[in-house]
Amino acid sequence: MDLRSSGLVGLVFVWGMMSAAVAGAGAGSADVPAAPRMAVDASDSAALGPKNAPVTIVEFADFQCPYSAQASRTLKGLLRSYPNQVRWVFKHYPLRIHPGAPLAHEAALAAGEQGKFWEMHDLLFRNQNRLTRDHLMTYASELNLNLVAFEEALENRRLREQVVRDIIEGRDRLGVSVTPTYFINGKRVVGARPLSELRQLIERELSALAPSATLPAE
Repeated sequence: MDLRSSGLVGLVFVWGMMSAAVAGAGAGSADVPAAPRMAVDASDSAALGPKNAPVTIVEFADFQCPYSAQASRTLKGLLRSYPNQVRWVFKHYPLRIHPGAPLAHEAALAAGEQGKFWEMHDLLFRNQNRLTRDHLMTYASELNLNLVAFEEALENRRLREQVVRDIIEGRDRLGVSVTPTYFINGKRVVGARPLSELRQLIERELSALAPSATLPAE
């Protein structure tokens, strides 16, 4: 992938990154950059895990990004290992080079309005090359959604504003430029990481919170 930076024009999805940064999205060490913790607004974002979990992972992801799909599988494994200690928050960050991504993110939000964000999330990542409007309607049918309400949301694009808010927050305030990008208790980690590396980062956070933090599930 070779992504070139660009700015936001109105409320359209125009943003990018340097190609050198993309290589970092799939590889790298588990070291968290020596940077201050960033406050991320997760008030209206989909989340899994207990609200009072000692560790919150906010993920900026793109439904057409293969690294984001890999990260999704890894984060599910992390939640299985730390069911009481980790909360996963999803933020929308469709990239300009993925033309099907913006509407897919709106589809996930539309499904979320009917209580099935994460089910749609999983379908979209399993079908990254099939994200046309017709495909999205098929997935909505598979999830037994109210198709009239779902189609109306896609048609009037009223959920685009929430996607744009996530993009602006990530890019302009938090410095997000590639997907996935995580904020683990506010510390930025860039790129899809193996489960073992993320566990190391979680253990650091839990150790800092000891003795209240507990061991992961077997």
